[in-house]
Amino acid sequence: MDFDAYQEPRLETPRLLLEPINAWHGEPMFAGLKDPLLYTYTSDGPPLSASALSRQYEKLETRRSGDGGELWLNWAVLERAGGYAGLMQATVSRDTVALAAWRIFASAQGKGIALEAATAMLTHLAAIGATLAIAFIDTRNTASMRLAERIGFELIATHEKREKLRGRWVDDFEYRKPLSLNGS
Repeated sequence: MDFDAYQEPRLETPRLLLEPINAWHGEPMFAGLKDPLLYTYTSDGPPLSASALSRQYEKLETRRSGDGGELWLNWAVLERAGGYAGLMQATVSRDTVALAAWRIFASAQGKGIALEAATAMLTHLAAIGATLAIAFIDTRNTASMRLAERIGFELIATHEKREKLRGRWVDDFEYRKPLSLNGS
């Protein structure tokens, strides 16, 4: 995997476009990402403003960590029929392991969008040489667990008190999925 030459492409599926995140996405993504329910199982919270989100996305435009040891891949999920539907994310290390995450807006949930977008992301990760995808999911987040299992992740461990969430320790499940071009 050539980190230095990597250029994050737009990914396409029958119903979706996955656009590499850029600063200009702050404005169209803000409406969906400001929903506090999207952060029930994560330690972060809604962006304060569209301009704050744009500044955050501007930092991600490099697609790399400061030391160059990780690729930071982030896609805005856009429904071809109109409107942004969420976000797909992967942090890929030089050892070809990808930490995967997703966040689908409430208006887009229950339509198979997460399944379609996550499958596109995992296929791309395999194509660029990632060999393993890992997802850490709060043990109460049944929707994310169902998605992970539908796209072929296997539950391999429970991590008790993995992180503190709004003053309370929470447990996470660790899911893993080997990646290959013949079945990612």
